[in-house]
Amino acid sequence: MKMLKAVIATFFVALTLMALPASAHTVLISANPAANATIDALPSTISLTFAEELISIGGSNSISVLDSSGTEITTGGPEVAGAILSIKINTSEVTGLFKVNYRAVAADGHVINGEYEFTVSEKNISAADQNTPTLFAETSGNQNKISIYLIISATLVVGGGLILIFIWKRQSK
Repeated sequence: MKMLKAVIATFFVALTLMALPASAHTVLISANPAANATIDALPSTISLTFAEELISIGGSNSISVLDSSGTEITTGGPEVAGAILSIKINTSEVTGLFKVNYRAVAADGHVINGEYEFTVSEKNISAADQNTPTLFAETSGNQNKISIYLIISATLVVGGGLILIFIWKRQSK
């Protein structure tokens, strides 16, 4: 009888370990303008989309955009709307390489730091927004819901397994 209980307990522990979701943090999934893109005109806003929603606590989120001479061209503070972090930039006739540095805080509290570059070509016509293709694959909004359901399921399996183990220990005494 004790052997059967040990086998069942081992089964529940193994099942629990297989059901646990990977502990992954959010990532940048798209940027406008995209990383390494060459665009004709400088957009009025830089926007970054992450895989999870962001939180805004004080000055925890930031975006810095530097032109080819190293001058900061952002204006105002960054704005957070769900999983999107954006900031307005000054219109400029400057062309060349632009560097974007960002810092964002995900809903799980994880801080994401990164940088990328894009180029404004010499054909700078106006400072209108450009719809450039994104470098990263878009994900559906259901990704967070699935991970939440996995966490809840894993918690229920672990809790159920622990309850069974405690019951078996009390019965064997």
